[in-house]
Amino acid sequence: MMPPRCLMCRTRVSHAGLVCVECFKQLEFIESPYCQSCARPFVSAEEAGNSFICLECEDSSILWHDCRAPFIYNEGLKKLIMPLKYGDQQKALGFLSQFMYRSAQDLIHQADFIIPVPLHKNRLRFRKYNQSALLAWQLGRMGKVDVLPMGLLRLKETLVLGHFNKVERQSLLKDAFVVSARWGGRLANKRVLLIDDVMTTGSTLRECTLTLLNAEVAYVDVLVTAKVM
Repeated sequence: MMPPRCLMCRTRVSHAGLVCVECFKQLEFIESPYCQSCARPFVSAEEAGNSFICLECEDSSILWHDCRAPFIYNEGLKKLIMPLKYGDQQKALGFLSQFMYRSAQDLIHQADFIIPVPLHKNRLRFRKYNQSALLAWQLGRMGKVDVLPMGLLRLKETLVLGHFNKVERQSLLKDAFVVSARWGGRLANKRVLLIDDVMTTGSTLRECTLTLLNAEVAYVDVLVTAKVM
């Protein structure tokens, strides 16, 4: 049997599914105080004020109720996210989901359903799995909450959004999602926890949230692995 290796640098560690001490230092954790709408950490409690909403979110029409993320997206975390997202490697799944659960345990237990941000069928065929759905399954098992991996469907195969600004992303994503006819009736007046891997501008999550609210979902909360600063 091969000895367990660090998920990031392949140094030997005590148990499988862990990172070594030096790699752990590369991870930036989001701790209170942070923005309740985008999980962006505040410098101080004074900056957070009474609202705990950052200036950018105050100027935006945030549709979801609460947002959490355990990590800031940096070069260290990229070593865990990229193999999961693009490299057909699921070794970091347990590590990431444990910290997601820790950061949003209350939201998970309040949820009636957990729904991942979906991939278009063509991209799903290419990647072989939806990493957000795998994270959702892990969190559902940990919190004993029903997961609807096909609760949302992606109708439009959009371009990779990394090079587009927020306005361009919102335009590309308009009407990209629909609630599955199989589950639509069960979602009315329920609380949904929406799962994704990385939040950049929040445009994808916004469009998914709007789709769920139009299906008469009562509340949508958001949980992502990492927030881009």
